[in-house]
Amino acid sequence: MNNPKFTPGPWEAHETGRSRSGVPEHEIHWSYIGECVAEIVHGPADAHLIAAAPKLYEALSYLNENGEMPLGTTIDDLLAEARGEQ
Repeated sequence: MNNPKFTPGPWEAHETGRSRSGVPEHEIHWSYIGECVAEIVHGPADAHLIAAAPKLYEALSYLNENGEMPLGTTIDDLLAEARGEQ
């Protein structure tokens, strides 16, 4: 697998407040040390999708190389995480 140049996961979305229009704002943190990956993300749907990106990348890379999903990972679970349902 190629070594990605982005901050490794897992990432987590944290609500930080609301915009002037009332939309929830989030930050995306690198879970292990709390480093901020993205400072302002408007809306929880976008925040969850962005936070799921490293896990989605890993699963797609594994699928591309091995022809199957990683053990214990399902496409439904990954999509649910990207939608903020897990």
